[in-house]
Amino acid sequence: SEFLALIACLLLAVPIAMSAPSGKPVWINPCGGKELAGGEGSQAESIPDNQLLTRIILASRNALAFAQKFSAAFVGDVFSRDVTPHHEEWKHTRYDWLPTENDIPKTLGESTPDEHLKDLAQSELNSFLLSSFRYLQTISVGLEQVHHDKDRHRAKFSNEFAQAQYKLRQVLCEVESALTIREPNVKIVDVTRSVMGSEYRNMKDETYRDLRDWIIFRDYMNSLEYLIDVCEFFKKSIPN
Repeated sequence: SEFLALIACLLLAVPIAMSAPSGKPVWINPCGGKELAGGEGSQAESIPDNQLLTRIILASRNALAFAQKFSAAFVGDVFSRDVTPHHEEWKHTRYDWLPTENDIPKTLGESTPDEHLKDLAQSELNSFLLSSFRYLQTISVGLEQVHHDKDRHRAKFSNEFAQAQYKLRQVLCEVESALTIREPNVKIVDVTRSVMGSEYRNMKDETYRDLRDWIIFRDYMNSLEYLIDVCEFFKKSIPN
């Protein structure tokens, strides 16, 4: 009957609905509603670029230190190997919805090429910060799904991925703060969950999920390395 068919459709839809997170994303308004750029004469307006960049660098280093320590435990436990050979085997495997090689022209553990830094020197700092904010928001979409899956499957490392999300949120807050302090009327178009397709969310096989989790986490660490490199570069270029 039509009623039974409807019930069957609803039952089939439940696992799919559960496979995607819901609620307010942590990457939107990462500072939690604080007033970032005040009015005329505000303390925010008096913060120089070198301090804004230092805050981003410190938050990024903190997030990266945690991620590097955690990644060794994660790869060792899940893949039974060290991070370096595991990374080398999968370093050229990428997802098209995450930052591309054109976006971030380096892989994990490498320094950002000097040629790329020289190209960035011709652009505005705000342009770089805006691009970085989008890259990091996209990474946050992936980390949210990883934590969601670990949590619902009661898998190991759920808490560590939750902490990684929180530390990334702190980095996003510093980047957004710098953007809005330097340009109070800046237009930020937030990344939505739709950037990550269902084929990356509805992975039933644990082995594929584990590899997906590594690729997302690897790109997260690489994005932090890149952010630190470029912020250090811009910081050095500020006249004393």
